[in-house]
Amino acid sequence: MPAKPVWYSQIEAIVEDLQSLPRPFLDRPTIEVLLGVGRRRAQQIMAPCVTDRVGSNGLVDRELLIAHLRRLARSEDVSYERVRRRKIGELIGRLRKDRLERPQLLVEAPVQVMSLEMDKLPGGIEVEPGRITVEFEQPRQALEKLLALAMAIGNDYGWFERLVGRVDVR
Repeated sequence: MPAKPVWYSQIEAIVEDLQSLPRPFLDRPTIEVLLGVGRRRAQQIMAPCVTDRVGSNGLVDRELLIAHLRRLARSEDVSYERVRRRKIGELIGRLRKDRLERPQLLVEAPVQVMSLEMDKLPGGIEVEPGRITVEFEQPRQALEKLLALAMAIGNDYGWFERLVGRVDVR
């Protein structure tokens, strides 16, 4: 099924904008802006409502265009599109809520890691001025060691800052 135009779901707001325009006739560029469509699509939408021409450019009667857009709004395609967008919005909302309620854990933090200090880091982690080295054999082990390092730094940032010191790069 081809993609539905975005303006389908905004027809009532577009009708309000049309009714607030000062002139009773509309040209193609105005329709392009109001509907957010390109030149060709604006011409297709206008075609049944063209009542006058200025040169080769068609002008549509505002009231005819409003009636045409309202007919489109009542069509089965528009109804289907509104339901589809509502369902997608609800699905995205549920997925977002699930993600916030149950964030993905890359590594589960053991209780002993929560209070880890810099001088008790697991083997394979070296912290020195201008360099941090983490040695590991498995990807999960790397994540566990990085988590331990992050927790230790968070528990005593001042100690970490003194340990790594400042490195002059010239």
